[in-house]
Amino acid sequence: MIGRLLEHGPNKLSEKAGIPWPILLLQEITTAFSLLLWGGAALCFVAYGIGNDPSNLYLGIIIAVIVLCTGFLAFVQKMKAQAMMDSFKDFIPPETIVLRNGVESKMDATKLVVGDVVRI
Repeated sequence: MIGRLLEHGPNKLSEKAGIPWPILLLQEITTAFSLLLWGGAALCFVAYGIGNDPSNLYLGIIIAVIVLCTGFLAFVQKMKAQAMMDSFKDFIPPETIVLRNGVESKMDATKLVVGDVVRI
């Protein structure tokens, strides 16, 4: 069983390095579709600068606000999903009863390997 533990690693959730929240927010407001909308907002501002038509200014502001709002909402949803995934770590019991090689014993849950039978 030691060979299986070395081959597959310990029975625990692996953690990857977290991305800082400002980077996550920036990623949400610079998706491909968001960049198209940012370009449209920029064109509206350019058209306002050329023609002084206030409707172009209003449209550019509205597009920018919508992109910011949808990006922020997507960011909040992603953070909630991440928090839920982090809470799954609490569901793993520290010890369990396992049947290994015909012998039932209590052991640390991280030492479980493929082929162990766990009593629930």
